[in-house]
Amino acid sequence: MRPIEITPSPHALLRSLRGLGYSPETALADLVDNSLAAGARQVRIRLEWRDSNPIVEILDDGAGMSFDRLVEAMRFGGAGPDAEREGGDLGRFGLGLKTASLSQCRELTVASRREGVVARLAWDVDHVGQEWRADAPDESPPGELAAEFQTSGDGTLVSWGRMDRFGGLWGLDRDAFNDRISDIRAHLAMTFHRFLSGEARRLAISVNGRPLSAWDPFCRGHDATIALPRDIIRSPEGAITARPYILPHRDRFASEREWEDAGGPGGWIERQGFYVYRGDRLVSAGGWLALGGARAWTREESSRLARIALDLPVAMDEAWRIDIRKSVARPPAWARARLAGLGADCRRRAREVFAWRGVVSGGKGRRGDADGGAWPWEVRSAKAVPRYRVRRDHPAVSAVVEALGAESRLLEGLLSALELTVPVERIWLDVAEQGGAEPAQPAATEIAELAAPLATLVRSMNKMDDSGDRLDSVLRSLGVAQPALRAAIIQKLGEN
Repeated sequence: MRPIEITPSPHALLRSLRGLGYSPETALADLVDNSLAAGARQVRIRLEWRDSNPIVEILDDGAGMSFDRLVEAMRFGGAGPDAEREGGDLGRFGLGLKTASLSQCRELTVASRREGVVARLAWDVDHVGQEWRADAPDESPPGELAAEFQTSGDGTLVSWGRMDRFGGLWGLDRDAFNDRISDIRAHLAMTFHRFLSGEARRLAISVNGRPLSAWDPFCRGHDATIALPRDIIRSPEGAITARPYILPHRDRFASEREWEDAGGPGGWIERQGFYVYRGDRLVSAGGWLALGGARAWTREESSRLARIALDLPVAMDEAWRIDIRKSVARPPAWARARLAGLGADCRRRAREVFAWRGVVSGGKGRRGDADGGAWPWEVRSAKAVPRYRVRRDHPAVSAVVEALGAESRLLEGLLSALELTVPVERIWLDVAEQGGAEPAQPAATEIAELAAPLATLVRSMNKMDDSGDRLDSVLRSLGVAQPALRAAIIQKLGEN
């Protein structure tokens, strides 16, 4: 069989590579990877609107590149996916710098200083014809970081010029452009949170002069976060480390702002699931990796508090089918069963916390909280049909029984009748129709109606002492988490 040489048109191939699906934030993350590989301690990013025709600059203080090294860095394919890489090298295909940049602009200029010598090359989509020829300009496009590069030490400056509709930054009005900058900040704070926090090798990143703070997907600084035991999945290709977390219920956050921040970019539903790390860099932020059997798990309201950290060695890139953008990972067959088991357990535990509003297990058949209080409901299953009952040993029930004395059988009859008529189907339908299970905040009139009777009940339960911890435990055992209602009850308690 005679081989036929088929030579692609450089211009056509370059235009095709521009359509790999990068967003501005994923493209910039690819460039930060290069800075980390160069040993940078600081990366500065600047995005200038310039009347809907923006310019983007990225300047790092890494080791820089000689001219020969820069030529290799600008070559499409570079070392390629088969090259051996050190643990700190976040490269994959040798395409990231070029494809990420040219997905957003028509002109990519890279200037690098190593040992005081500057090398500079540029790809211009409109200048590439039938041969792969890069330009060697004397200067980078004018910009604030380009001016600083003139007098800085070793490091690399990447400039994106002549944006067009292929990217996500061109043609925006000022407000829309600022919104994209916010998206970029959030994505980088999530993707490189281990580096920003110093958990991995520390790296400082700033966007338009504002330093980024790490966003921890697992809320490890919150005292209500549940960290489950670490698991190690071994294979001939190396070991995967998995660590599941159950995040706190909404009621456990101090404010709505704190709750929304913990949800992360895209919100709580989007950010549940597995967090796949490659060399401490986040590759996949959430999702269930198509696990769950014939009916693969989806992002559901009840599992939104479940997040699992997965750490992969760089050598597992091929096994996990890491894509060019380093944004998608797919588990190999040998890991799927173990990961499915971890995921199922994490989802089950997260569902319990979600359903019981942050109250964790306090014993067989009942619910308790960290302060010794108790949740008033319990679930009993008869032939797989759940029944919801009010716990007769709950402090509130005990207090009313004591107050009623000989008439306490009336309370028992009322509770039994109410338990038989819990409108489970109607509750489920209402929750599904409103798109979530978040309890509505009581209106001012409802607070006024509820405060006095609840204060009377709390007073009857709070006989041990008047400490703030005890009062807080009592209120939470009654499900009083709304700040306004809590304040009204405490005010009523203070009036008597």
